[in-house]
Amino acid sequence: MEKPVTKEIKCYARCVLTGKHASLAGITLLLTALNLLLSALALQAAPYESGVISILLYFGCSILVNMIYYILLAGLYGIYLDIVNNRSYRWKDLFAAFTEHPEPVAIFSVIQYALSYVLMQVAVWWLAVVINWLSYGEAENLIISTAVLILAAILYIYIQISFAMVLFVHAADPWQSFKEMIQKGWQLMDGRRSRYFTMMLSFIGMYALGVLSLGIGFLFVNPYVITTKGYFYKMIEGS
Repeated sequence: MEKPVTKEIKCYARCVLTGKHASLAGITLLLTALNLLLSALALQAAPYESGVISILLYFGCSILVNMIYYILLAGLYGIYLDIVNNRSYRWKDLFAAFTEHPEPVAIFSVIQYALSYVLMQVAVWWLAVVINWLSYGEAENLIISTAVLILAAILYIYIQISFAMVLFVHAADPWQSFKEMIQKGWQLMDGRRSRYFTMMLSFIGMYALGVLSLGIGFLFVNPYVITTKGYFYKMIEGS
């Protein structure tokens, strides 16, 4: 369907999730726990300290952890692609991407890490300017830094939306090259970015409840969100 309707897609997602909430919450919890464990181990192995070698080790470990997380995430998206296609899935499918051409996902994770790092640095710079203004009344660079932050955030959101289907593309055909995976993911979102953005905005209330529940609610919100994304992918892919 060329123009998927958010209400219909979310309805499909709720229906297909019937009876699967507990297992998917468990898989989500496992993914979260593995990511936290790896992050903690990386921080212990290479804490952020002064010195070129320490900094390089810190970023190397951070990139590696992010790489492993994205490969696990690719496996998770494979599970949800099976769900929207009414196929069976298993917990061990979370690790499937490690044996199914993970290289494109690994490269993709490095790009995502770099994009997030640049946005974070812009935000830190803006915050430093704001603190300087509040503390000393110096408004130098405040307008410029705010404009740069807004532009960086808009560009980041645009790129994230453009890449939103990439992991589903990999799950559907893991043996594509990185270039093929990125190109297809980008092409699928052409002319559909605003509809996808609107669809994601409809989950704001649920994410707020997830925060209020100290993160526990995300175990059930995330499966709903990713299943909805899966149906969006299926409809625009025409499968």
